[in-house]
Amino acid sequence: MRAILVHRLGPPEVLELADVPRPEPGPGQVLVQLHATGVNFSDTERRRGVYKNLTLPWTPGTEGAGRVVAVGPGADPSLVDRRVAFWALPPAVSGTYAEYAVAPAAALFHLGDAVPYDLGAALPVQGLTAYGLAFFATRLVPGATVLIHAAAGGVGQILAQLARRQGARVLGTVSSAEKAAAVERLGGEAFLYGPDLPERVAAATGGRGVDRVFDSVGRATQAQSLALLAPYGELIFFGEASGPPDPVDPDQLYDRCLKIGAFGLYIDDPATWAMARRDLLTWIETGELAISISRRFPLAEAAEAHRLLEGRATTGKIVLLPDGG
Repeated sequence: MRAILVHRLGPPEVLELADVPRPEPGPGQVLVQLHATGVNFSDTERRRGVYKNLTLPWTPGTEGAGRVVAVGPGADPSLVDRRVAFWALPPAVSGTYAEYAVAPAAALFHLGDAVPYDLGAALPVQGLTAYGLAFFATRLVPGATVLIHAAAGGVGQILAQLARRQGARVLGTVSSAEKAAAVERLGGEAFLYGPDLPERVAAATGGRGVDRVFDSVGRATQAQSLALLAPYGELIFFGEASGPPDPVDPDQLYDRCLKIGAFGLYIDDPATWAMARRDLLTWIETGELAISISRRFPLAEAAEAHRLLEGRATTGKIVLLPDGG
């Protein structure tokens, strides 16, 4: 099969198309012929060496969508020919920047015929992350005000919809007028990044601030995120695109009784996350949840997909098409 291989860590140019052996499904796994693959910022971080546990050569990718063509020992044979999407971390999944990948049978989204593969591939990582932030990482109540950094990104757009679903007012930071329009289409209020962001948010909230800040940017937005919070507010980190946040002295938190937390996509309770997969698919099928796909690239152009993602030149999701589309 064709797959992207990384022989050395570095810039997008290290992503090379190659012929490699097709993987075989192990116990509890399925083999999926991929028709679409999701591209995530964490893929770019691994390519640059942010994570230290890679064995080279390496094929990126942790999510995809396609058709099951084989099952491993212990997996349900009736899964063959099913339309599915999935997310899992290695070694439970082989790299998905490829024409075929193995994935845990327990991690599958079962796609209805009305859900195209590219949309299926855009859902798992960002959909489950947004679901976990909205329902597990904190408690949102009707009337709460939240601010989402990078609100026009893949996670940001889904999280905005899920927060509004719970009755929250949604503010979102963006870097351009185009991205502001994307946030506003979802019912959010867009704010351009800038040194006066806390003052503008204070004015928009009657001087109170926001109850929750969801921050995937990290170091560059950390100080403003804390400044934006209302009394008893909570800052939740779920990424660090600009670098890891600085340590926080608890003395900074006492005056407003603030809390700082973090969320990572950690599947600890299979039944709970099976419910999350079902909910997300149901909301897509009923039109209650919109997934934005920014760009689609053939597999051979994975490097260009990484350049755009790292350059913040996209809104929504980037998808690779291993079969050429």
